[in-house]
Amino acid sequence: MTLTAPVQPVLFPPPSVPAFFTDGDRYEWSHTGDVWTRTNGCWVPSRYDGLNDGQDDGTGWWTDAEVRASLGRAVEGWDVQQRFVPVDPGPVLPGRTLLALPPLRNAAQYVTEHQGAGLLVPLRDLVAKHDEDAAYDVPGVVTGRAMRDVVVEIVREQRRPRATYDEAAGRVYVRYDLPVAPPGRPAVVECLHVFVFTASPVEA
Repeated sequence: MTLTAPVQPVLFPPPSVPAFFTDGDRYEWSHTGDVWTRTNGCWVPSRYDGLNDGQDDGTGWWTDAEVRASLGRAVEGWDVQQRFVPVDPGPVLPGRTLLALPPLRNAAQYVTEHQGAGLLVPLRDLVAKHDEDAAYDVPGVVTGRAMRDVVVEIVREQRRPRATYDEAAGRVYVRYDLPVAPPGRPAVVECLHVFVFTASPVEA
């Protein structure tokens, strides 16, 4: 999926360092416009113009270890100028259908930001767009038990829920249809939650 919208400023640093990466993930520096996209296991730099994805722009290629270390420094230093964007899974959710939850692990919850570029953003960043004060009460990382509770509630309560577990990427995907009624909007909005397993601890 090629993203062409500019990188938007955010209030929070990356919520966590992912335990695993997968091709299509993005690592962004909002203050410079630099973006690295994971391609064939390497992080390939490109300017965020939607035109040259996959082309080296002279800033060099990164390894998973380098991106993980850089994200770790951003998390620890409360650096809001860097962010991790999980790849949008597209119309078919990766992994196996979730009949029982995988081993419980801490996870950062990402959701689709429908009002902007349609990126996957941390849940607390989405909350901040509507209520900045309330967003500070949204944890960047939740326990495996909390993740399980959210997934179970979505599957039980929402319309047409679909859930999968991608073990290689370390992610749980949950998609469902949400009926909406605002004028000029579709009658149903497709919502997506992506739980990215993390190496970071749950916030106190």
